[in-house]
Amino acid sequence: MDRRSMTLRVLVVESNPEELLFLEEVLSDLDGSPEWSQWTQLEPLFASTWKEAEALLAVERLDVILLDLNLADAQGQEAFRRCQEAAPGVPVVLLVEREEDLPSAEHLLRHGAQDVLLWKQVDCAPVARTIRNAIDRHRLLAATRASSMLDSLTGLLSRDAFLLLAERDRQIAESLRRRQLLVLAEPQAAIPDEQQRDLTLVDAAEQLRGIAGSTDLLARVGLMHLAISVLDTDQD
Repeated sequence: MDRRSMTLRVLVVESNPEELLFLEEVLSDLDGSPEWSQWTQLEPLFASTWKEAEALLAVERLDVILLDLNLADAQGQEAFRRCQEAAPGVPVVLLVEREEDLPSAEHLLRHGAQDVLLWKQVDCAPVARTIRNAIDRHRLLAATRASSMLDSLTGLLSRDAFLLLAERDRQIAESLRRRQLLVLAEPQAAIPDEQQRDLTLVDAAEQLRGIAGSTDLLARVGLMHLAISVLDTDQD
């Protein structure tokens, strides 16, 4: 008897028939394997064009999307933009066939994609790790926007939220062999007046927002310290 009580639904959008079949086999092998949870059942859905994917997104509940950036009817940033519009609450992992296409995919990490998977890395363990990381990071980001993980004065991430999300970004940077840039900001001199200090922090937070990408991490990490974490890419 199957004791697994949770089903995780994965939409694979891949235009190459051989690669689509291979991913189907990987997900089938992964389900119930040591690399995956015995309590969670994988339920994959498949689409070979954006039109097919869009039709599924309109009617199906999904937990994560594996998206080929080279579809016949939508490519690169356009494919990802459409995916975001159709399923804004679902984490997206980008499938990249060639290393030359990595810079474009990494750019999309700054705009909401949760992870990138090179085809040469596609196997049970990397796919399991990537799916889990994408879902966890997406949930953490959603939680920070919802509530207590935000600093009440500046509206930036709290220190604890920043540490959680920055560690997740470190794992992505490590897998892509990219740098993670960490910058600490503070006033040049001590400000004894509490009201003036608060105004200074709020103004600094706004300036950081102006230069940050949509998925860069901005936080208040101390009384007078702000921090920003950036996943470094060729395009940004």
